[in-house]
Amino acid sequence: MCDFFMDAEAAEQIMVGRTLTLERVKQLNAKDYFYQMLKDNPEILKIHPGIENEFLVGASDTHIHAYPDFVFRAQDMIEVARDAAKAGMRSVAFKDHWNLSANAAYLTQRYIDSMVERGQAKLAKGEQLGPDDLENGVRVYGGIGTCHGMNPEAVRIALQYPNFKMIWFPTFTSYGFWRSAGHPEHEGVRLVDESNGTVLPEVIRIMELAAEHHVGIGLGHTDYAELLPLVRAAKDIGARVVLDHPLLELNKLLLDEMKQLADLGAFVGTYCQPMIPSLYQPVCDPMETIKTMQEIGPERCIIGTDFGQVMHVNSLDGMRIFLRALLAFGMKHEEIFMMVRDNPAKLMWLDD
Repeated sequence: MCDFFMDAEAAEQIMVGRTLTLERVKQLNAKDYFYQMLKDNPEILKIHPGIENEFLVGASDTHIHAYPDFVFRAQDMIEVARDAAKAGMRSVAFKDHWNLSANAAYLTQRYIDSMVERGQAKLAKGEQLGPDDLENGVRVYGGIGTCHGMNPEAVRIALQYPNFKMIWFPTFTSYGFWRSAGHPEHEGVRLVDESNGTVLPEVIRIMELAAEHHVGIGLGHTDYAELLPLVRAAKDIGARVVLDHPLLELNKLLLDEMKQLADLGAFVGTYCQPMIPSLYQPVCDPMETIKTMQEIGPERCIIGTDFGQVMHVNSLDGMRIFLRALLAFGMKHEEIFMMVRDNPAKLMWLDD
């Protein structure tokens, strides 16, 4: 009997992913979890739609997926930018895993600006705004994805396009991703020399270009073994980098790993994924995001959505839910402003 109970206790510590235990999954999925959450946290009762509005004014989202893209997205760039403008956001940046998104961002900017011109003209005449009119605009940015490889010349040319503010390191083709997934036999885009741990020359050059042109870098889907030398190199070069969704299971980092990288100067991307469970990652602990923000410190965290997938809510709706959740679980107003407004602007050098 004793052995049985010892085995049962040990079973509770079975890992579901890199940090989640079976015991915690059972707690989150308990029959009375909903009621316990309300009883133990009366702050939830104060949350209502619209409470997040003040945080959206002046905010920036540096990581949005929108159409056109290599797969269908929930919204196109114009739709996302229009929603952001209506909310009073400062800027949005559209990510493409594979190609240049700055060109489409420029055209989206032109369209948004024309909507504002029409809106301002109507307001001057005392007329009401229509569905294709805006009172205020939003800055629309793109960048380049490097899943095809780390090509400094391709990045140098891309930086000549307008509305360019981000470089995204490899995601689906990342060697570090495959290694962390237990499949090092899959060759992918390498960022670091595995034999000596040094960042490859072509990656250094891209980081130098990012610093020279005042654009941010999203570090993609890689593992800690590559991230540590990458962040050290970025610090030496003066490049500004963010860990892309390090709480998402596909490139999950431990808290101590995130702390070390943040201490070296990296921003930690605390995005809607995975705090808002979904079909893309249905098993997660939403409270892990809160703990990460508190342990790392809001001065080193960036709020973003990483939304746009067709089985998620629209990007701005995701941001709204996320902000409400942060308020409900104890994040202070000034901390949220720092993560959703100040730090994204720093990453993209908006005030430099």
